[in-house]
Amino acid sequence: MDALEKLNQQISREITCVDDLTTEIRMLTRKGQINIAKQLEQDLHNSLIQLETLHRQKGLWATVEALNKDGILAKVVNKVVEMA
Repeated sequence: MDALEKLNQQISREITCVDDLTTEIRMLTRKGQINIAKQLEQDLHNSLIQLETLHRQKGLWATVEALNKDGILAKVVNKVVEMA
């Protein structure tokens, strides 16, 4: 399984998670369980951030794949961040 396919699967799982969370938040709100809905809202926020990150990674991998198909050798390298 290549990296792009793995990213697509992760994106699909995250979208399913977002859908489930929004449905659950809607149901809890209608029941008046606002505190639980607020907690799930934070989970939804985190899932959306993760989904955004995955889409950026997918774009990077798609660019590398397109360059390689055109005969330009490219690869994705890990970003290393050191805290001082």
